[in-house]
Formats: sequence, C-alpha cells, structure tokens
Amino acid sequence: MSREPLLTTLLDLDAALPSRELIVGGGYGLYLKQLYLKDNPEIRTLFSPRFLPSARTTEDIDLILRAEVVTDSESMKEIRQVLDALDFQVVEAAKYMQFVRDMKPGQVKIDFLAAPLGKLAERVKKDVRRVRPKPSVKLHASKLEEAVGVERDTLRIPISGELSTGEPHQTEVLIPQAFTYVLTKLCAFRDRMDDDNKDLGRHHALDVYRIIALLTEDEDSAVHNLSEEFASHPVVVDAREIAATYFVMKNGIGQLRIREHTLYSDSFDLDRFASELQRLLAAP
Repeated sequence: MSREPLLTTLLDLDAALPSRELIVGGGYGLYLKQLYLKDNPEIRTLFSPRFLPSARTTEDIDLILRAEVVTDSESMKEIRQVLDALDFQVVEAAKYMQFVRDMKPGQVKIDFLAAPLGKLAERVKKDVRRVRPKPSVKLHASKLEEAVGVERDTLRIPISGELSTGEPHQTEVLIPQAFTYVLTKLCAFRDRMDDDNKDLGRHHALDVYRIIALLTEDEDSAVHNLSEEFASHPVVVDAREIAATYFVMKNGIGQLRIREHTLYSDSFDLDRFASELQRLLAAP
C-alpha cells in the first residue's frame, strides 16, 4: 500500500467526505491520469508513450469545488470541519483558500479553486479573487473562471492506498477532461511565462503538451463537442489567442519553454502537438 503524502491526503479527504466526489485539477490531476493510463496500456491516447514526458508529481493538490458547493455555507462548513479534523493549518498568504498539513515526509498543501459560478454568483459577495459563502465559514476558494466546462465529461480515475491511520482505502476521483485542462493551463502559462519564481511557466507549458498527448479516444468526441459549444466564449477566445501566439509557431515562447524543461526529449512531436492544439481550439 502506498503512503505517498499527496495520495494519502487525497484518500483521507475522500474517506472523510463520503458524499462528495473530489475534482482534482492542476499538475497532480494530470499526474494521476498519466499513471492510470500507464497502468492501462489498452487505453489508446493521441500520442504513444514514447512521445510523452515522464509523469511529474507536484507539491500540492488543486481541489476544484462545484459552484453549488462553494456558494453554500453548510457544504463549505462540512469541508472546513474535515480540514480541522485532519490537522490542516491556514496558509496566511492565501488565507482560507490554501491549507497545509504536516506529513512524513514534508508537507501537503491544498489549494481550493471555485468552478465558474454562472447564475449562482448571486449567492456570494462580488470579489475579484475569491469566492466565500454567506455566512462565512473560514473556507474560501480562488476563482477559476477559465475552467469552462469543468464539470462536464470528467474522467473517473481509481486510486488506492493507505489512509494516514494505516487503513486501506480505495475510491475514484474526478479529473477534468482535456478541453477544460487546456484552457486553465494556457491561461496559467500566460500569467507565469516571465516569472522567474515560477520557473518561467515551463511546468505549465509542458503540461499543455502533456494534456494534448494524453487525450484518449473516449475523450476525443466529448472534448471537441465542448470546444464547438463554447467556441465563442471569452475564455476560449482568449485561450485560442494564447495558443496561436505562444505555442503554434516553432519559435513561440510556449514551445521554447517546453524545450527548456528538464523533462524535454527530442522524441517530443511538437509539430503534431501544435496542430492538435489548434484543432482542439478551432474557431467557429
């Protein structure tokens, strides 16, 4: 049984919140997806394994909260009580949006993100950065408005291991499909590509490549249906411009950052990657 700190924490949360399906985004969600596909080689992906970077874990877990959860005080109170029971502490620099827990080894950080609120935005105060229910329960979530379609056609990934108590536990978590993932990672790259403290966005750039490469046959039609449905959405228009400016051209900064990454290999098919990225975000 695995006692890897991120996995153990995710299993602890699932066991303590049996009525909630956890949506895991960010680098850790991609990591779980890639490991699952590696263990199930019969599932065909757009790129074969030899064109893929090795699976890269992260130091934190991005949990995406559904709009009906993040705007409801009782739902958020339940989650906050679980965090307290599992000995999580507030990260003061991102108060009530990020929590850390001491583990052996190291720490695990959870970053709470809010799915696009839509009509439920009326339930909460207007805030540029965060969503907090009324009344407050000292648990907020960072806005992730670029996660268009995040609750649609999610992938179910089985996970198993040991809880922090040593008990075995197995469950499934939800991973966003490739369309939503591409939108969030392109926007994250745009925001970090000149930031020395964030490795100039190299991890985000490599994740954009990874998302395209890991597109499964089962995902393909759903993802392109979402792309067509939301083709005129402002976030998609923005992401299309980011892709065209930084990732489609060989000399684009996005492709440069991929080639600079320590996990880059000459086996990567950047030409096909650029073509498939354009297809995924095709204009109406």
